[in-house]
Amino acid sequence: MPGFLDNASPGVMKGLSAAVLAALFAIFIAMSVTAPTGPITGDGEDLSTINTGDTAWMLVSSAIVLMMCPGIAFFYGGMVQSKNVVSTIMQAFLPLAIIPVVWSIVGFGLAFGESVPGSAGILGNPADLGGLMYKVGAAPLASLAATIPLSLFFVFQMVFAVVTPAIIIGSVADRVNVSSLCIFIALWHIIVYCPIAHMVWHPSGIIRVFGVLDYAGGTVVHMSSGFAGVAAAKYLGHSLASAGRRAMAAGSSSSSSEGHVFWWDNPEPANVPIVVLGTTLLWVGWFGFNAGSALGAGAMASHVFMTTNAAAGTAMLGWLLMDQLRGHKIRATGACIGAVIGLVAITPAAGFVNYGSAALIGMIGAITCALVQEAMDRFGKKYLDDTLDVWACHGVGGTVGMICTALFTTTSVNPAGAQGAFYGNPLLLGKTLLVLVIVVPWFLVATWGCLWVTDKIMCIRVSDLEEMQGLDISKHGERAVSELVHIEAIAKEASMHGSKSEKADLQCV
Repeated sequence: MPGFLDNASPGVMKGLSAAVLAALFAIFIAMSVTAPTGPITGDGEDLSTINTGDTAWMLVSSAIVLMMCPGIAFFYGGMVQSKNVVSTIMQAFLPLAIIPVVWSIVGFGLAFGESVPGSAGILGNPADLGGLMYKVGAAPLASLAATIPLSLFFVFQMVFAVVTPAIIIGSVADRVNVSSLCIFIALWHIIVYCPIAHMVWHPSGIIRVFGVLDYAGGTVVHMSSGFAGVAAAKYLGHSLASAGRRAMAAGSSSSSSEGHVFWWDNPEPANVPIVVLGTTLLWVGWFGFNAGSALGAGAMASHVFMTTNAAAGTAMLGWLLMDQLRGHKIRATGACIGAVIGLVAITPAAGFVNYGSAALIGMIGAITCALVQEAMDRFGKKYLDDTLDVWACHGVGGTVGMICTALFTTTSVNPAGAQGAFYGNPLLLGKTLLVLVIVVPWFLVATWGCLWVTDKIMCIRVSDLEEMQGLDISKHGERAVSELVHIEAIAKEASMHGSKSEKADLQCV
């Protein structure tokens, strides 16, 4: 059923766009007029606790974490079909435009303002901090980051918020309506991301007070986006190509009502080199992601840098070995997927475990995710069409990382942490499992609600014709490669798999 904006006339849509622009102008004017100058410039504020080394490192960390967004874009863009490359890259870039605006208006306050009275540490208060940039200036806030400007902490946490919804996109990249995606990203950020960030990272957050550890975003970033991907894939349903391939495997016609599959619906990655490029950007960006979460340039940042790299390397090796056991060749895409899973798994544990545990976490994450992916390929695809296995990589990888954190954390690495189950504290494992059991259904239900609301405003799935044509042309009017190269690729496919009539048609072209 179409949303109420789907049948709106071009004039109405232009008017709505103008209204949004006017509203944004009004908000930004209000922010510029009402913001006091002192806290922004540091005039009259106590800046004596600012450490220039910590500040320099956090500036660099913020920049390279932001680089992860194009990293995701290239990683996903190379994995999808050639007819959806531009659209997938564009989808992953959208949070760069949407999240900074929402973050500055209300998001930072919801995540890092003092807990709303009566909320039990679930949600922050933008009126206390961050709403329309209230109190966000040069003076550090000791409860959040004592040695860097609060404005820098604002930016560092903002880039985390940018990266997280970009991860979700991989689950539905081949069939999501890009216009609707803009609405969904803003809703999901407010309803899902900000509350879980407050619960896990704010000093009064309910999960942090409960004692569960998450160093850099196992729950906040990876589990939230991974399980949101499950909800998105289920809500949008199977892609036509996926449904068609299942129908053909069952012995039905390719034109079955369940879906359509054609000889040009090649499931192979469109461009492996840009997958490798995206992985490289992600790997480098993850050092800012994890080591930057030390919030300073010191021994802890150095240790986290080391554990992050260890897990990525062992996970890549573990994935390649699992590929061998599954009868696959040594694939570049497999190496990339393995490295990313290792980075996901170590994220919650990076600042709490030693080097050996980090290497083990990477290996455990790769093996677990490989087994889950294999099970999904064999048995799960008929229930869930997760286009780029977002859940198997981020949802499962983040869950494994959280459990391993509860097992391997030790105060000999970080006195601010806790002893894990392997060091005589099984209670931490029990607490962690309890939190995971509670937050996973919330991620699913809250995401489903965001999808439902978005769908009522504007249909969140593209039409069958747009999907078959490919989102690059149908939604963006652009191609990843020139039309001549595209025709040559189609001709090659047709010569191998096409019917006689299709070969004859292409000879005419």
